[in-house]
Amino acid sequence: MIIFKHALKRSFNQPLSILITLILPIALIFIPDLNNGYPNGLYLYGMLSLFSAFILSKPIVEERLSGIIIRISATPTKYISYLSSHLLAYLSILVVQNIIFILGIYIYWSEIDINYGFILSLNFAYSIMAIAFSLCWNSLFRSYNLSFGLFSGVASVMSLFSGISMPLRFIPENIEKFIIVLPTYWLPYGLSSLHDGKIKSVLIAHLILLVYSGILLLAGSKRRF
Repeated sequence: MIIFKHALKRSFNQPLSILITLILPIALIFIPDLNNGYPNGLYLYGMLSLFSAFILSKPIVEERLSGIIIRISATPTKYISYLSSHLLAYLSILVVQNIIFILGIYIYWSEIDINYGFILSLNFAYSIMAIAFSLCWNSLFRSYNLSFGLFSGVASVMSLFSGISMPLRFIPENIEKFIIVLPTYWLPYGLSSLHDGKIKSVLIAHLILLVYSGILLLAGSKRRF
């Protein structure tokens, strides 16, 4: 619990974290739909959530680069406890962000028929994937600034081609066959399936996001220095 509180405190010591996690979601609420579907803000939230997870993970990256994690491993505090407490703290923040965003959607777009339970659970699964992806990505670099610079470009391209910043129906079918390997693809896929009433496809999107989360978490948690 002490590590969890420490992780929360360090996350909110970053002004950019407060801007991205608590303020920007409000702006997305007012973005209208582009193709007679759900408000486009529901899709763009996927990009915001991805960048939020990356920004929130900065403290754990800094502690890895400074060697703190190695020293922690030599103490009674187990590495798994340290890592899980931090990841749980980041997930808690993203859950609050998710609730604020969905509540705003519910108030502003009250005339639209939306299954908010599935939206919340889909965003929750996506948030777990976003944190795991950020952890895995940062494990590839010894410099946070380099990691962030490359991540900004890669995440933007992934969001564009996976249907987050551009609706899936605008993406040619011959390209969509390849982009299904992107973990970010399954959020807009799940949202579009939910809009069309394809509940089985929505559940598949949940499952694939969680599978990606497990794979990325295992890969990203191995590096301690």
